[in-house]
Amino acid sequence: MDTERFSTAQGHPSSTPAGFEKTDARAGLIFGAFVMLFLLGLVMHWLVGGYFKHLQHKPLTTDQWRFGIRPAGPDTGAFPKLQVSPPVDLENFRAREEAELHGYNWVNSTAGVVHIPIERAMALVLQQGLPTRSGSNQDQAGPSSYELQQQRSSQRDGGKQ
Repeated sequence: MDTERFSTAQGHPSSTPAGFEKTDARAGLIFGAFVMLFLLGLVMHWLVGGYFKHLQHKPLTTDQWRFGIRPAGPDTGAFPKLQVSPPVDLENFRAREEAELHGYNWVNSTAGVVHIPIERAMALVLQQGLPTRSGSNQDQAGPSSYELQQQRSSQRDGGKQ
């Protein structure tokens, strides 16, 4: 059986010559599209850069609620302080905590409230005990609210008869 090297569809003569196809993509158009995109990117880069330069030379807004002062650097509080050495920071934190636990400090000097060392506070609690509440109205001078209500009701009843 004799086989042909190239098969053809039935009913269609093979009129296409061997070689390349005539309907391939045109390389010139693809290259032109890439060149146009590149030029468009350059133009956009130039326009945005010019706009940013314009904004840098423009005076700051003077809003009454916001001051027009730019921060001078990262030490002005605009940026968080980075942790350089965690072990040293932890050691400093523990030293501050120990100093607060074992030292005297004013909490409120006008009211006479003082922070005392933890050992002294525990000794005072053992000596004096924990503070407790006695009756709800014992610290108040005068009759309680319940006694006032009883007095009012007795006055009303006494005034009617």
